Amino acid sequence: MLKDVQEVKAVGRTRRVHVRPFAWNSRVPLALLVVLSGLFAGCGRGAATATPSQSPDQSAAWMELAPGIRYREGEGRVSLDIAPPLLSEESVRKFAEYAQGRMAQATSEEKAFWEEQLRFVKEQQALWSDEELVVSVLERAFLERIPLPLKEPQRQELRAKLGEIVGQMKRYGPENLPWGGDFQGLPPELKTSDGGMVVGLDTFPLLVQHLGPQSLFPSCSLAASALPTTASPGAKAYAFASCSTGSIIWGQVETRTSAKAANDWPPPCYDSGWPTSQCMSVAYGSMGCYSSAWAGYYYQWTDLRIYSSRRSSSNSRCF
Repeated sequence: MLKDVQEVKAVGRTRRVHVRPFAWNSRVPLALLVVLSGLFAGCGRGAATATPSQSPDQSAAWMELAPGIRYREGEGRVSLDIAPPLLSEESVRKFAEYAQGRMAQATSEEKAFWEEQLRFVKEQQALWSDEELVVSVLERAFLERIPLPLKEPQRQELRAKLGEIVGQMKRYGPENLPWGGDFQGLPPELKTSDGGMVVGLDTFPLLVQHLGPQSLFPSCSLAASALPTTASPGAKAYAFASCSTGSIIWGQVETRTSAKAANDWPPPCYDSGWPTSQCMSVAYGSMGCYSSAWAGYYYQWTDLRIYSSRRSSSNSRCF
């Protein structure tokens, strides 16, 4: 039996999700009613506006390396923008050539950065190639947020819709998804007067019909920058991720940064949550400088992370 009240973390603070039995009647026997009270109050489509200041190398144009992979380079710096749903075997091959060329004369820290990027591209291409696996991960996320006791025909209906969404992600990528399927467009039958959402077994088919890419893959703004410090010699990195809160189901955003210079090796930063995440690292010194940053949006299932977008950056200059 589901608990009457569960605590969840949403939009930076704790709110209540009321899960209670649907009122008995002859039309919908033993159905359950799931009320997400006020969970989406004040939702909008745009991502949060609090973004870090632009780094000097962000004025450079992005260059497309392969499907799902863009890059831009500066003196001692490189930034990568990866859309895992768009990755192909060609993407893996071209990126491997690019990464191996960068590793040929790399320092140990730079080599580790490129090895991790190459591992990420190979892993994500393999995961997104298995559409059934991606559907299973999204189905699990859906049922964690909306824990209805679905029967097999309803599960198949849900999986078919999720498969359609996965196909759209692989066709268009996270930046060009068809509009629709977010909370603001929910039919009146699925909304509550206090700005929440109500779903029962009787209205479940209506919710499935409404689902679209924006239901599970929100509009996210990712920034990852690694560069020299300006006040005195050293290296710094920042990472920021912010997603719109209009999606019905969501995953997590993450940020990671690290920096070192001479004997200054501060602990790396890691942060993960919803709908924002940020990290910053700074180290001062005139030699041996290195910094790196990552930001991404993902769904996690056991030890697997399926990303829809990710940015990363590395720097090996002190000034």
